[in-house]
Amino acid sequence: MMILEVSRGLPTNRYPMNGIFEWDQAKALKQYGHDVIFVAIDLRSIRRKRKFGLRIQESEGIKVYNISIPLGRVPKKILDHAGWFAFKKIYKIIKSEGQDIDIVHYHFGRTMSYIGLKAKQRFGLKYIATEHDSTVNKDQLSDNERAQLKKFYHEAEARIAVSEPFKIRLEEIYKEKFDYIPNIIDLKAINDCKKVPHDGYTFVTVGNLKKSKGMDATIRAFSDVSKRCSNVKLKIIGEGIELENLREIVKENGIEDKVFFMGRLSRSEIKTVFETSDCFILLSRSETFGVSYIEAMAAGLPVIATKCGGPECFVNDENGILIDVDDKEQAVVAMTEMMRKKYDGNKLRQYCLDVFSPEIVAEKITELIVK
Repeated sequence: MMILEVSRGLPTNRYPMNGIFEWDQAKALKQYGHDVIFVAIDLRSIRRKRKFGLRIQESEGIKVYNISIPLGRVPKKILDHAGWFAFKKIYKIIKSEGQDIDIVHYHFGRTMSYIGLKAKQRFGLKYIATEHDSTVNKDQLSDNERAQLKKFYHEAEARIAVSEPFKIRLEEIYKEKFDYIPNIIDLKAINDCKKVPHDGYTFVTVGNLKKSKGMDATIRAFSDVSKRCSNVKLKIIGEGIELENLREIVKENGIEDKVFFMGRLSRSEIKTVFETSDCFILLSRSETFGVSYIEAMAAGLPVIATKCGGPECFVNDENGILIDVDDKEQAVVAMTEMMRKKYDGNKLRQYCLDVFSPEIVAEKITELIVK
């Protein structure tokens, strides 16, 4: 089967998370035996440094059409028309090369709905849609956006949500059936972590430094724990607009010698930090999935997570502790309890392989496509 994966971008060394979910699925479907073409329509602002225009290349056995049009924060109507212009240009090249597409796979409906509907109308291209974006289930959309999404989901051959709570919420709002299929996690980069002896007890967190990730809540809870247990550390991996505010919270609580801001790290660098850590904690206020939790478990770390829309699918008594959002008391209790508990790192890794590996996810997507 020839599958056309359509993405917001293509991961690079400078921007490793740009289009990562789409690219991981494209690779998995290729490995599973499908023919795959990857189309990256990059409409980020000019501040995101990259080559503009269309580039055609091959990567890991996949033909890639990567088009960059620097737009950024412009009215959605302009983004929609630019995206359609880019897709139409690329699709005509694909057709001229003699390729016939069996199914198109779009991700992030808010970005791709206009393209998907136009391509079906103009070229008769059937599609499936995977939704990752939590904004589609909140009151942040205009009536026109909501109507466009509703039609986009309705016209799809199948609809995928990346967590069970997210699936339920989308079904309630859009009155369409969604299937839960999780994101693929690249476990090869992380699941051979070896525990390295170290002093004390180390909590680690990974995420963009923004309000929704709850880094402020993590620091405040850690501060209380550190007053009871002297030999503890907190390592924070990530960058973002909340950095200075978070540094100020650390300073106010007098824990500058126990909290370490690591900045943005590569997967291999994160692996090294995980090897000298004991527990992963991320007190997010909203998630549709939660890749960082899975990567931590694949490294053999138990996790502390919030009931925020994604982690409820995979965090349980066997691999961590779930608490309510913005409940400092529960967070302190969970961190204190975690320091006393013992988990089998090999079982945590195996769970991740059984549920989130590329082979498992590709099989589930294939079942939807061919049924």
